[in-house]
Amino acid sequence: MSKYPIGLRSPYLGVTASVVLAVATGCMSHMDDMGDMGGPPDVIDVPPAEGQFETEVAPDLDPTDDVVEVELEAKASEVELAPGHRVRMWTYNGSLPGPRIEANVGDTVRVRFRNSLPEETTIHWHGLRVPSAMDGVPRVQSPIAPGEEFTYEFVVPDAGTFWYHPHVRSDEQVERGLYGSIVVRGTSEPETTSDRVVVLDDILIDPSTWQLAAFDQMMQGMVGRQGNVLLANGRAHPIVDVRPGGLHRFRFVNAANARYFRLALPGKSFTLVGTDGGMLEAPRELHELVLVPGQRADVLVAADETADTALEWQTLPYDRGHGTGALPEATVFQMRSTEEDAITTPVVPSELATIEPLPAPTVRRKLELEESMGGHAGHMGSSGMGFVFSINGFVYPDIEGLSGALGSVEEWSIVNTTTMDHPFHLHGFRFQVTADDGAAPDFLAWRDTVNVRAETTTRFRVKLEDHAGTWMFHCHILEHAERGMMGELEVQE
Repeated sequence: MSKYPIGLRSPYLGVTASVVLAVATGCMSHMDDMGDMGGPPDVIDVPPAEGQFETEVAPDLDPTDDVVEVELEAKASEVELAPGHRVRMWTYNGSLPGPRIEANVGDTVRVRFRNSLPEETTIHWHGLRVPSAMDGVPRVQSPIAPGEEFTYEFVVPDAGTFWYHPHVRSDEQVERGLYGSIVVRGTSEPETTSDRVVVLDDILIDPSTWQLAAFDQMMQGMVGRQGNVLLANGRAHPIVDVRPGGLHRFRFVNAANARYFRLALPGKSFTLVGTDGGMLEAPRELHELVLVPGQRADVLVAADETADTALEWQTLPYDRGHGTGALPEATVFQMRSTEEDAITTPVVPSELATIEPLPAPTVRRKLELEESMGGHAGHMGSSGMGFVFSINGFVYPDIEGLSGALGSVEEWSIVNTTTMDHPFHLHGFRFQVTADDGAAPDFLAWRDTVNVRAETTTRFRVKLEDHAGTWMFHCHILEHAERGMMGELEVQE
C-alpha cells in the first residue's frame, strides 16, 4: 500500500517544512488520495503558430537498397518551442525531435552515434525487435562516454511506428529532449493523402525564464514529471495543413515522461489502424484515444471538404491517480484545411493485416507493481529518502532476474497493487493482451507497452522469439523506472 509523508503538497512546488520533518524523522502517513497534495501544473496556453510541422528525415548515407545508414549526434542545442521562446535542450543532430529514421521491413539499419553531451548515454530502440547487444541498456552495453562513438546495427523485422531514446538517466535525458521516431514500412500500407509522424511530449518550464525547470527528484518522482508546455514535433500548438477531403495518417508517439495523452477531435471521429507493433486486423472508429508514455498509434482522419477550416487536436483530462485528473482539456496542435480544391477521400480498407492469436502458454508469471517511501540508490543517493517503486518486492538494480527459454509462449499477469496507473513496457518482444481487469480486449493487437490501471490486473501473452539475451521490463513513467520499477528477463537458447 502506498505511503506518503505528512503535509506533502504539489509535486512541483518544492518540499514543505512538514515534508522535511517527516522525511527527517521517518514519519509516514498513509493516504489513499492525493487530492490534498496538489497536482501537475496547468498547461500554458500558447497561440497556434505557423511553421514546419513534419519532423526532419535522417539522410541515408548508404546507397544500397536494403541498408539504411544514418549519423546521430547527441548534443546541447537551442530549440524554438514557441515563437520568441528558445530553450536550451539536449538533442539528436540539433533538432527536436531527433531526425526520423525511415526504412522498409527487412532493411539493415546502421546508426553511427556520437555522444557530445557532458554525461554518458545510450540509445534504446523502443518497440523494435533487435538483438540484445543493440538494445541500448546499460545491462548489455557499456554507456557511451562523452566524446565517444558507437555503431548500432540491426535488421527491422516489423512494419510500424517506433521511437528511440536513452536508457541512462532516462527521466532527465528524455525530458531534456533526447528522442526521435522510426518508421518502418511494409508492403500493404493503406492509401492516404498524407502520412505524418506526430511525436507528443510535454516539458516543465519555468514561466519566468522559459527554460527547463529544475529537476526536483523527490517531489516529481512520485507522480512523474508532468509538464506545463505541450509539444507536437517539438513545438507548442503548431499548425499542420491538410488537403480538404483528404485521408490523412497521423503516426502518434507518446514520448512524455509521465503524461497520458487522451486524444480527441471534438465533434469528429477518427479511425485507428495501428498500435505499437503494427497494423490492426481491421480499422476501428474512435472518438478518443488514450496514449500512455511509450505507446504509439496510427490513426486516419478525413479532413473537412470545406477549405480554410481548422480543428484542434486536444488532450482531455485523464485521472491516472494522485490528483492527476483535475486539469482541463488542452490543445496539442491544430489541423487546418488548406484553400486547395477538395479531393475524393480514399477508402479505408476493411481488412488491414492478419494477426494470429498466440497459443496457450507453457509458462505463467505474476509480477506485482508496488510503491512505498524509503531509501533508494537511484538519483536520491543510497541514503536519501524518496518514493520507491518495485516489482515483486525488488527495487532495481537489486533484483532476482527472470529466466525464459527461446521459442516458448508465456503469459504474464501484471498486478498493480498501487493507487495509480502504470504503463508497463517489455523490451525485445511484442505481446498480445488477453485480459484487462478480467475483461477480454475488444480487438487483437500487437503491443510492447500497455497501461495497467490502478488496483487492477492486466494479462498478456508473449512468444520469446528470434533473440536470446537479457531484456528489461519496466514502468514507462520514467521517474518510476529510475526509482526501481524495473526488472530483467534472461532468455536462453
